[in-house]
Amino acid sequence: MQFLKVGHDTQAEKGTGVSVFLFDKPAVGAYLLCGSSPASHELTTLELDANVSHVDGLAFLGGSAFGLSAVDGVMRWFKEQGRGYPTPYGAIPIVPAVGIFDLAVNQPIPPTAEEAYQACRSASENNFSEGRIGAGTGASVGKFVPDASRMSGGVGCAELVLPNGVSVLAYAVVNSLGDVRERDGKIIAGARLANGEFANCEAYLLSGQEDMAATLLNTTLITVMTNALFSKNVLRRIAKVAASGMARAISPVFTRYDGDIVFCFSLGERQATEKIVSTMAAEAVRQAIVNAVKDSIIL
Repeated sequence: MQFLKVGHDTQAEKGTGVSVFLFDKPAVGAYLLCGSSPASHELTTLELDANVSHVDGLAFLGGSAFGLSAVDGVMRWFKEQGRGYPTPYGAIPIVPAVGIFDLAVNQPIPPTAEEAYQACRSASENNFSEGRIGAGTGASVGKFVPDASRMSGGVGCAELVLPNGVSVLAYAVVNSLGDVRERDGKIIAGARLANGEFANCEAYLLSGQEDMAATLLNTTLITVMTNALFSKNVLRRIAKVAASGMARAISPVFTRYDGDIVFCFSLGERQATEKIVSTMAAEAVRQAIVNAVKDSIIL
């Protein structure tokens, strides 16, 4: 998509990483917090009444709240480009950031500012890399059924384009409590029993059973970008509809143990209706989540 560069830094040995979304020009954006356990930085800059009207980029990070300090590397990169909110003392880059909990994977070491900086340096246009990379390196899915193994999550993306050129691009970092399902409801990644069958997290809960021993380790991060022109208020509503794509693909979702969040940014000036772009956003999010686990393995 025009005006967007995406970069990943993957630290497989540590089991963590960084994914950055760099806007070539300041972008209008909004967000919707769907879960109840977020690790976040600078979200207030995206509030409807925020004094800052545009942001420079977005960072998805491993390391939970500890990883949020890595956003300093993204800010340093933007500062070198002369980007940021203008003040008499220099431009201040505006970079919201959110993290997933991956400290239980390999080593409990969060990503660093230098690693985030390298993700910015390697960022490129049309970067559709997927799998266990960047912020999705230590992600996993299906994590509360007793005696069941979780499976790997990761980074996924999907783009929908209309004949008139209006496009919606979604990226997902999937680190969910629940299972990931295809549109027809078939589970494709999640809690797995010793016999190889899926434990089916939703069916387990509907049977009246509950084991929350490993439920503080989850969050699915979503960002949606469109080349259509919208205000912050409209982008907030689009983010709300886009969240339905998460509900189509993950079950259960939006729990008190997830920090699920959806961002939405306008990166262009094409004309489109809110209804059409919202519908595209929900489907792009669903596809991005599915794509994130298409090569999932049992952990």
